[in-house]
Amino acid sequence: MNGPVSMERYGKDVLAILDDLNIDKVHWCGLSMGGMVGQWLGANAPERFNKMILANTSCYYPDPTNWHNRIKAVRDGGIASVADAVIGGWLTADFREREPDATAKMKAMLLATPVDGYLAACEALSTLDQRALLPKIKSPVLVIAGKQDNATPVAAGEFIRANIPGASMTLLDAAHISNVEQSHAFTEAVVGFLTQR
Repeated sequence: MNGPVSMERYGKDVLAILDDLNIDKVHWCGLSMGGMVGQWLGANAPERFNKMILANTSCYYPDPTNWHNRIKAVRDGGIASVADAVIGGWLTADFREREPDATAKMKAMLLATPVDGYLAACEALSTLDQRALLPKIKSPVLVIAGKQDNATPVAAGEFIRANIPGASMTLLDAAHISNVEQSHAFTEAVVGFLTQR
């Protein structure tokens, strides 16, 4: 990967993929960083998006210390050095105990992530501040938040909902990866939102 990454760069990559596939307009469903990229897209390329789902996400981290600590830990010890803590934030203890196979798959996916890409993403998160973009988003927006999500807490989702005109919000009994932990409820919320007139 060459140079620093940002939500803008990720967003421009999305637009380039849509252009390459000759797709003019889509719905967007983004979880975590996908929700952050969605915020950038909704504000900067509104003509390309119908409805948007911003799940388990934030628009701003006031204190980058946690990201700097994670970057140092991964540089020193690889992703394995943070994997258990990350999975502990992604999924509740109850889910991890009840669904060991799903938990193992999530951990394997994390461990397979290229270190340079992971570090670049953490760098982008350490400077995240998209608060000014939210009022510019004109698409219908559903915000999904996990009641037990410490990475992007309910308050972060509520801030996004309150600052995007007309946005609505759904709370799920989950930690950060709510589409895995509460897959049925997540799918029901998304399909309900996309099919309502």
